[in-house]
Amino acid sequence: MVTTALQGMLSNGLRTLLSTAPWAAQRLQPFAGCHIALELGGLLVPFVIDAEGIPALSPARPERADLTIRMPLGALPLLLTDQTVALRQLHLEGNSGLAAEVGFLAKNFRPDLEELLSRVVGDVLAHRMAQTARVGGRWAQDSLRRLSESVSEYATEEARLVTSRSSLHHFASEVERLAMDVQRLERRMAGRV
Repeated sequence: MVTTALQGMLSNGLRTLLSTAPWAAQRLQPFAGCHIALELGGLLVPFVIDAEGIPALSPARPERADLTIRMPLGALPLLLTDQTVALRQLHLEGNSGLAAEVGFLAKNFRPDLEELLSRVVGDVLAHRMAQTARVGGRWAQDSLRRLSESVSEYATEEARLVTSRSSLHHFASEVERLAMDVQRLERRMAGRV
């Protein structure tokens, strides 16, 4: 029951997202009737691509899907924070043409969330909410960068938990000089024997 509700939400969500970019559905239209199995952890969600090119929830689970998409549940949050890392954890198996299109869409499709939001709350409020989210996102990234720099500086300069880059370079040059001295000494010793 919960699985069916989740599958329905996922199917409706895909339809809504693809409605903001008709070009994405057009790329999938040649694959109408193909079955896709989406595996998220232990959950299997079967889709069939309809005539419009939109993956819709399949009423029956096919014996063999034309394309199987496997993604660990741990990669889902990465879709919001680091899509490149999340997409590296995506495994596609099956029809190579369909896999190429799905891979292309995974890399290039960016839904117009402001458009989706405007359908619910209106254009002006959606624009302001999206603008606030963009500003908040930039602030969060900047804060995270500054925190990282501060922790790094504290660890190297104040607490001496980590060696500074200049100290490592100095140490490496000293080790290199010592190795050269040892080689010269070995050559001298070999000449005397």
